[in-house]
Amino acid sequence: MKKLHYIVLITIALLVSSCDTNDDGFYNNVFIDVPNLVAIESPTASYSVGQKLYVSSQFPRILNDGALIDIFQTTGANEFVFSYVIEKQITPGNWEVVSVNDSQLDIIKGNAQNGSYVYAICQYSTVSGLYEYRVGFPLLSIGTYRLSFGYNSDTTNSVELRSLSPATRLKLNINSTITGLDANGFYNFTVN
Repeated sequence: MKKLHYIVLITIALLVSSCDTNDDGFYNNVFIDVPNLVAIESPTASYSVGQKLYVSSQFPRILNDGALIDIFQTTGANEFVFSYVIEKQITPGNWEVVSVNDSQLDIIKGNAQNGSYVYAICQYSTVSGLYEYRVGFPLLSIGTYRLSFGYNSDTTNSVELRSLSPATRLKLNINSTITGLDANGFYNFTVN
């Protein structure tokens, strides 16, 4: 009986040690770097109440990360998503997330949902062969604001776009640097 106990223990140890603990491999995640896929349109230090702050993205299905990659064919994804947060300064060092109703967003291309962050959806256009997003966030009150793409990202100067691929296809994560952010990863502006 004691011998059987050791055999079972050794078998379990072998099974556990052979498990794949790499979640990215298990979920078929791939990461690439392609700069400047997302932009803040016409960045300025100051806006007026009633204006909109536009964030846009437009990139082709074939990207270059040292090699040409047809991301539409590889992932089967009709959409790529990313997120960003707009905050208003309440007191020095104290920021509050700004949220509006989805109906207040000026959705030109793609789609967006707003809550504690803007969930941006770049949609593939079969006509243009591009993934497209262009949405304006309404600036409704006077104050000091900042925008950050770091909600779902580990870096301060980039945004992560993730493919919404079918379950059996490759999940592509594109890390894309963004110009116009400060050293802490914020785009700072005021609304007058």
